[in-house]
Amino acid sequence: MKLQEIMIRDVIQISPDESVGGAAKRMREKSVGSLVATIDGVIKGIITDRDLLACLAEAHDPYRCPVSAHMKNPVIALRPEDDHVMAVDVMRKKQIKRLPVVERGKLLGIVSLSDLAAVGENQVEDLWPSWNFITALVRTQAAQGQTLRNREPQKASNGGRL
Repeated sequence: MKLQEIMIRDVIQISPDESVGGAAKRMREKSVGSLVATIDGVIKGIITDRDLLACLAEAHDPYRCPVSAHMKNPVIALRPEDDHVMAVDVMRKKQIKRLPVVERGKLLGIVSLSDLAAVGENQVEDLWPSWNFITALVRTQAAQGQTLRNREPQKASNGGRL
């Protein structure tokens, strides 16, 4: 499935110059775990809830500290025509949970690990009828194979000689 079919198009953004405190407030208001830092639609970084904690752990004042001081940069992003398998592979290799989707340098959307888990759940549900058929087929074949083995004539212990 192409990322353009999965991605969330209404990406919550922030300017790299805004404060970390402002980022925290926006994340809470929008119920999101990250914000994409952009200037004129071009991705400059991404800040996550963990980055907010890092700001506090370093004893920074979150209302004086800019997002740019704690955002991840460069940002790993994929294209809208890339597929969900590639996205999962990139997330696993890079140990990230969110991937912006870009085209010609402009932010189009974002895909999260949760979005991909929902796709996986749907694919598993689609497989159940096939799985049930294969299970029934193997059981039937196994049962018939057992019946055939029981019906096969026994060879004489002398190798079939008279």
